[in-house]
Amino acid sequence: MGDQATLASDYATGVLSKDIPTEFERIRLLQDWIDPETRAVISQIGLDPRWRCLEIGAGAGSVATWLADQCDLGSVTAVDIDTRFLNGMERPNLRVMQGDISALDYEPCSFDLIHARLTFCHLPSRNEVLAKAVRWLAPGGWLVIGDLFSLPEDFSTYELRRRFLGGMAKLYLAQGADMAWAPTIPARMGQAGLRDIGTRALANSVGDGGAYDRFSVVNTRQHCAYLVERGLLTADEMQELLVQLEDPAFVELRTITVYAWGRREPR
Repeated sequence: MGDQATLASDYATGVLSKDIPTEFERIRLLQDWIDPETRAVISQIGLDPRWRCLEIGAGAGSVATWLADQCDLGSVTAVDIDTRFLNGMERPNLRVMQGDISALDYEPCSFDLIHARLTFCHLPSRNEVLAKAVRWLAPGGWLVIGDLFSLPEDFSTYELRRRFLGGMAKLYLAQGADMAWAPTIPARMGQAGLRDIGTRALANSVGDGGAYDRFSVVNTRQHCAYLVERGLLTADEMQELLVQLEDPAFVELRTITVYAWGRREPR
């Protein structure tokens, strides 16, 4: 792959931009895959219907609307850098806010639950935002973060896949993402002062016919197209990669979902 391609330096204009025609379908399939895990993690800490919630990186709104229904006596603030997929969500206790969470600020003790999913890994200032989120928590409030740990491309046994995954790594690095950050979340929560920290991890494979696999097909197509446009992959290689995903013999462990949660100590 060449080294002279012009790559986006921010999330909003990069390979996951909402200007890309397949991005809504990609997010919808992402929700289908990970929503059950997200709901299980949040439910186990014990949702209170009166909670004030902050959803960081709200995407297409599946978690924000679910939280609004669960916390019907409280409120939900759904934040995203681009809110076009949140249009039309109707809940009396749901507020949609467009903005970069790295630049936003809230009063201390504003929220009883703060949740972010597959968002912090894409924030160049992720550790600073985590520290701010802890300040935004009310005493006894919970911070819940889920992110992906992407296995290094060298773990693949397929040469073309290794090249493709290396290209993806270049795209994310240019945008300031860190796909190896997720395993550090529990320790960072503890260092930020949270307690009662818990973790949950789930391995995700491509080629097994599951929900993550269905998401990966669209995700791969979108990343391939971006790489082809920038000369980092050929159209023939893109087609070969997509055909490979349909091969019954193909299966590959690709990522690990890491969820961690911690509680601000009550006064």
